Amino acid sequence: MTIDALREIVGLEPGTNSTRVQGGVFTDSRLVGAGDVFVALPGENTDGHHFLGSVARRGGKVAFITTPPEEIVEAGWATAEELSELTLIQVPDTQLALGEIAKAHLDQLRRRTRNGNGKLKLVVGITGSAGKTTTKDLTKQLLSTKGNTVAPQASFNNEVGLPLTVLKADPDTEYLVLEMGASQPGDIEYLTNIATLDVAAVLMVGTAHLESYDSVEALAAEKSQIVASLGPSGVAVLNADDSRVEAMSGRTSGRLMYFSTRKATPIRATNVKVDEESRGAFTLTTPTGEAPVALKLIGAHHISNALAAAAIAHLAGMNAAEIAAVLNEATPQSEHRMHLMHLADGVDLIDDAYNANPDSVKAALDVLAKYASQRRVVAVLGDMLELGPIAPQLHGEIGRYCASIGIPVLIGVGPLAKNIESAYSALRRDGEHHHTLDEVAAGRLLQEVVRPRDLILIKGSNDSNLWKLAQAIEERGRVR
Repeated sequence: MTIDALREIVGLEPGTNSTRVQGGVFTDSRLVGAGDVFVALPGENTDGHHFLGSVARRGGKVAFITTPPEEIVEAGWATAEELSELTLIQVPDTQLALGEIAKAHLDQLRRRTRNGNGKLKLVVGITGSAGKTTTKDLTKQLLSTKGNTVAPQASFNNEVGLPLTVLKADPDTEYLVLEMGASQPGDIEYLTNIATLDVAAVLMVGTAHLESYDSVEALAAEKSQIVASLGPSGVAVLNADDSRVEAMSGRTSGRLMYFSTRKATPIRATNVKVDEESRGAFTLTTPTGEAPVALKLIGAHHISNALAAAAIAHLAGMNAAEIAAVLNEATPQSEHRMHLMHLADGVDLIDDAYNANPDSVKAALDVLAKYASQRRVVAVLGDMLELGPIAPQLHGEIGRYCASIGIPVLIGVGPLAKNIESAYSALRRDGEHHHTLDEVAAGRLLQEVVRPRDLILIKGSNDSNLWKLAQAIEERGRVR
């Protein structure tokens, strides 16, 4: 695009600069290189405007800003000489500008494809209260066997991560896989306005982000926006095992494709088995036939995620045998998601510390309970955040669930997790239970609690910082 086009995209007068920009678009100044575009976003801990001097020194070409240049110089974030090296485009809201640039970029790729100069075949969106990242990773591994595929790193699924992913696509991209999260009303509609979808998959509706929604039904209505955004040529991929998701069929004008572990849907799993290490195996059925699948991923809940990915792959033209061949070899691609680590003294660690809500915590605990008859297991559970006024009640439910499935050792970490420990201790008086306020104290406690051959699960919301504890243990290769 030209600089004139960039200005016009964000609602400014085009000006007289027809210089073409062919670099990447970044919000992290450390990633900027020669010819790149930098979008200065305000952040919780810092502000992108503070790094404009660094952007100029790294060879950046264009910077989107909200703060006037003279104030940037006065604040000492960049010199006037450094700013002169950049084409500055001042806008009211840089986050909105990022979304507008991504939307224009994707529209341009679609036009190129229609004109025979591009290869884009499918734009896929995936949402759900749990399983988005795993399904995205599986979908990427499947579609990559068909053609050039772009998908988010980690969980780039919000108003910043999604447009950055869109901007990674180029004229050689055949499949663009997007993860769409919702933390407040309007999020899904905003994201689908940036990226018009060909395929929209909904995995499940649970209790994540209830802080911003009146009820689970309100959250379901939010998630349904992804299928409501589809045109008549689009396809909604829906989980028939979740009644709230199944009911979304009435919200879309697109075609419907269901998947299930219990019903006779076009994409389904039969002969389901779960081995002693909680890895699922099943017979995959698609309209093209049947094939056996044995997942390497830990957790029976990943069977449903694999079916969603299989449905997307089927729509991309893969047959059952081709899909099964990839699923049989698929591995975890993102950090802190049911990652099994073998430590010293025969101790094993399941690191699922990226994020947590009641549904995902129960799924992880089911995996832990599978091992409880063979070895001692230890559940380290942190606060589940963004659950609103009923957060203490939902944490208490997790504690009772731990007691009911026979978890012998529980460590609650964080203020809300005190409710997990209290509810557990009220039901299981013979169980060992502890509570600490942060991940540092939890690490010290683990050194006292863990015995040789124990299996540890670490699970908590990202801001509970339990991922730091898991990472430290993995780097050391031992608890102590």
